Amino acid sequence: MATSIKPFSPDDQTEITRLEAALTAAGVGTWEFNPEKDEFKLCERFKAIFGFPFQDTISFNELLQQISEEDRELVRSRTEQAFEKGDLFDFEFRIVREKEGEPVWLNFKGQGSSTAHTLAGIVTDVTKFIKTTQETAEVTRQLRAHEAELNKTIHRFESLIAEAPVAICLFTGKDMIVELANAPMVGYWGKDMSVIGKPLREAMPELDGQPFHQLLADILVTKQAHVAKDARVDIEVDGVLGTYYFDFTYKPLLDENGEVYTIINISIDVTQRVLAERALRESENKLRSIVNTAPVAIGLFVGRDLIIEMPNQSFIDIVGKGPDITGKSLSQVMPELESQAFLEILDEVYTTGKSYKTSGTQVEIVRNGELTQNFYNITYTPIFDENGEVYAILDIAIDVTDKMQEQMKVEESQMQLLTLFEQSPAAIAVIAKEDLTFTMANPFYARLVGRTVDQIVGKPMRKALPELDGQGFDAILERVIETGEPFIATEQSVDLMKDNVLQTLYVNMTYQPKRDLDGQVSGVLVVATDVTTQVVSRQKIEDAENTLRGAVELAELGTWQIDLSTGMIEVSDRLKHWFGLGEEALITPEHVFDAIYQQDLDRIQKKIATAIADHGDQIYDIEFTIKPGEKRNERVLHTQGLVLYNAEKVPYKVIGSVQDVTVQQKMMLALEQQVQHRTEELESTNEELAAINEEYMALNEDLSLSNDLLSRSNENLQQFAYIASHDLQEPLRKIQSFGDLLKNRFAGNLGAGAEYIDRMQASAKRMSSLIDDLLSFSRVSTNKDLTTPVNLDEVISSALLDLDLAIQQSKAKLSIGALPTVHGDSSQLVQLFQNIISNALKFQEPDSTPVINISARTIPSQDLPESVRPARQCEAYYQIDVEDNGIGFDERYTDRIFQIFQRLQGRSQFTGTGIGLAICQKVAINHGGAITANSQVGQGSTFKVFLPVE
Repeated sequence: MATSIKPFSPDDQTEITRLEAALTAAGVGTWEFNPEKDEFKLCERFKAIFGFPFQDTISFNELLQQISEEDRELVRSRTEQAFEKGDLFDFEFRIVREKEGEPVWLNFKGQGSSTAHTLAGIVTDVTKFIKTTQETAEVTRQLRAHEAELNKTIHRFESLIAEAPVAICLFTGKDMIVELANAPMVGYWGKDMSVIGKPLREAMPELDGQPFHQLLADILVTKQAHVAKDARVDIEVDGVLGTYYFDFTYKPLLDENGEVYTIINISIDVTQRVLAERALRESENKLRSIVNTAPVAIGLFVGRDLIIEMPNQSFIDIVGKGPDITGKSLSQVMPELESQAFLEILDEVYTTGKSYKTSGTQVEIVRNGELTQNFYNITYTPIFDENGEVYAILDIAIDVTDKMQEQMKVEESQMQLLTLFEQSPAAIAVIAKEDLTFTMANPFYARLVGRTVDQIVGKPMRKALPELDGQGFDAILERVIETGEPFIATEQSVDLMKDNVLQTLYVNMTYQPKRDLDGQVSGVLVVATDVTTQVVSRQKIEDAENTLRGAVELAELGTWQIDLSTGMIEVSDRLKHWFGLGEEALITPEHVFDAIYQQDLDRIQKKIATAIADHGDQIYDIEFTIKPGEKRNERVLHTQGLVLYNAEKVPYKVIGSVQDVTVQQKMMLALEQQVQHRTEELESTNEELAAINEEYMALNEDLSLSNDLLSRSNENLQQFAYIASHDLQEPLRKIQSFGDLLKNRFAGNLGAGAEYIDRMQASAKRMSSLIDDLLSFSRVSTNKDLTTPVNLDEVISSALLDLDLAIQQSKAKLSIGALPTVHGDSSQLVQLFQNIISNALKFQEPDSTPVINISARTIPSQDLPESVRPARQCEAYYQIDVEDNGIGFDERYTDRIFQIFQRLQGRSQFTGTGIGLAICQKVAINHGGAITANSQVGQGSTFKVFLPVE
């Protein structure tokens, strides 16, 4: 009969008792919470689970006090949320009570009732469940960490093998599967990475017949590693079977059961070493054979005790102690060396590892009981081991006794020859190869270099003549010694210290290699002749010619000369251009006369004949006109000439200069035409023009005299400058005055002629400035008393006073430091600094304000710049710097700017004649000093003046 299940009845006490028993058995406590009344009702099981003696009804806050502080907010918020929404809730939290030092976890489950305004639920102890869950999570985490660490270890292991500098691979299983192999190993095999995963027999079939497969099979059984050195392996690389040598190891790796699960192979290719050792052994055998048969004495000294090894017969014969010397120390075999230097030298070679070589050295040896004194060429060469340490010394000795005796005889003959050199009128010296040491110098050589013989002989050139350092003579000597080829030079300049002054001499010199008996260069024979006087004289002539040539170019003159014996004519390029002549090598009188009108030609020929015949007045002066032609224009030329006579008073040459006066003649012609048309209106003007013509003729006479003086300037530059300043300035002033007169009075009548007057006046002004500067240059070339103390502060003040107007107009800013007192000429020094400061004011960018700083300091002679060589040698110098912020210049042109007539900028941009800095250099040299400059384009310049400290 079927039994029906009755529903639970809360009114049935039996049911209630049974339910209570079930809840007790299950460890479930019940509770009910009325938030509005703040009443929290609980059962006895609830109290037991919390482990706290609650009242049956408590406040919610009393409950929270028994909940862990960390979880109280969770319990409060979840309870409020369930009450408001009537939701089911289920969460865990910890209580204050602990069990065995561990937290107690409880679970609240229940549901809110919005109708009854209560919450009801159960509580259970879930500590074990939580702990188990946490332990499970920890175990899981640890397992994952171990797995990750294992993967890392495997990856590191694989990376270690892949990146290892040695070849490594793994073989697994009986078939020796290539489990892993890095690039070096695959490279040794001559294969690629496709071999991984293949059996070794398939990957390298060429190993069949070789012992390696059997070695690996044996290791699977014996479980013992195998190590091999210099093992031969035949491997096919790039299709070619070759023999290689390896150091390798087969190492079995065992699993937890002690079974081999893989074999690791580590290999190093030693093919090169093995082949090198074989070659070395063969070389040693050959060396032993060579040593034993060598005609020179050879022996090996091993260790610091110098144990004799491998002595050949020649070595045994030289030692003279019998054949039984191998294995004995050198000091034991040859005790006579104790009093000589050789044992110490050998010890130094062993210590330093540096070879030692000597030639013709005398060695005292007790040979067969007798003391001998022979000469040897000896070489001690250190022998190094594989660690770079000296382990032995190779001794090679050659008996040169006979040769040395012959050389002594030769040297005796050479000494006799040197005695003759001592008495020679030429400067002669002998310089040895070692350190370029003087071994001989005759008195003439000593006087040439400003020393005595004792100050030279026995000293290296660098110490005996230190001023030669940097002049290149040591390099020439070394090249002669190295090549054996002589060196010959004429008019070679050399700076030598004579009478405590650095002087520049010019010599004709020969460096002849000196050879010993072996034909080896052992030194250099020096023969020199002083030609300073001739060279300086020629240079002065050349300088005078250059100066005159510059003046001629600036005056736009042409020059000519007639050889009266041949009738041939030489003319300048400007004159060729005027006459329309080509580049004919020889110019006859016909070439020139063909370009001149006949009426003028007759006058010229008559003038020349008269000048030649008149011994009292050899200068002639004439104007003539050249005809227009295909390559020439009609020009009016003014020429002056001078007849030259030889020692017998016979004329042999006529020289002269020519000036183009076409513009002046045209101006005169225009004026004459105007006078003819206005005879009545310009009567007074005619008188003035007549006066002008008269003055103009006087000007022509003055210019003729000036041209004559210019032609004579080749003989005396000072006379030229004096004449130029006094005889050329006056007509130039007249040209400028008459030009102003013409412009002021006849400007309206001149028309296009006014432009010619402007050009004439501009040329006259430039010529006047040039003459002034040439005069200044000539004045500073004159020796003056330079012993007077001069205060440079006063010098700068005088220079600034002369430049006061230019300073005010440019608004320049000057800073002047303390300046010293030097010995010299005040006027010259004022001119020097005035020129430098004037350039600083002039060479500026437009609208810029010049800033000039002047300072001074004292420097020792050894600190002078390499390019600075003062005219007089002193221990110290004053360095006066003039620094500006001007346009600057390229330092490549530093030497050029101090040359006469040299300009870096165009005349239209900056005025000047190019003589000012040449004057500065001349003043510095007159005072025993020097001048130089440092500059950058756009960054300003610093001019440095060096004057001796007296």
